[in-house]
Amino acid sequence: MKNQPKPNFTKTLIICAIAFAASIALTIAAVPLYYLFCQQFGIPIPSIQVGQTPQQTEPIQPTNRTVTIRFMAKTAAGLPMGFEPITYTQTVNLGQPTLTAYKAQNFSNSGIDGVAVHMLYAMGGPSGTNLNDYITLQQCFCFEEQHYPAQSDIRLPLSFVVLPTLPEGIHTITFAYTLFQAQPNDPRILKRK
Repeated sequence: MKNQPKPNFTKTLIICAIAFAASIALTIAAVPLYYLFCQQFGIPIPSIQVGQTPQQTEPIQPTNRTVTIRFMAKTAAGLPMGFEPITYTQTVNLGQPTLTAYKAQNFSNSGIDGVAVHMLYAMGGPSGTNLNDYITLQQCFCFEEQHYPAQSDIRLPLSFVVLPTLPEGIHTITFAYTLFQAQPNDPRILKRK
């Protein structure tokens, strides 16, 4: 009978440890990789900062032109949370302040720190329109770290104005949010004040 080689448990353990470390590293890098991806492909990222007030030289006058706003939400894979808009569609007049909210639900037995990132999409109008130039975010939970207590529901307000200078032909704007788990001390996530 020949000697059968014994499995090398040390090698298997090292491979598993490397795979585990790579998974943790990808989780930590999710939001920074999102920023890098957006920059690489020219996808606009909202430029408003926490505590920053949008600069207005004169009051915005609402117009009769309307646009449909769609609100979408999803959570990152494996995050034990629910995340959805309170209202899925809303028709707004250009220049009119709009207030809505999203609802986040933590299904786990421990608190979770999370951050939501968003994208804006336009239907109709000129292609390549940077919607950040035509939407003023007055209050947004995006790119801010939020704490979600265990087994609780949180409402996240969103206040914005679609500027009257929105190019003709754009009839629908989609706010699409993704909720990720925040990582401690990540300098790229804006901290709540």
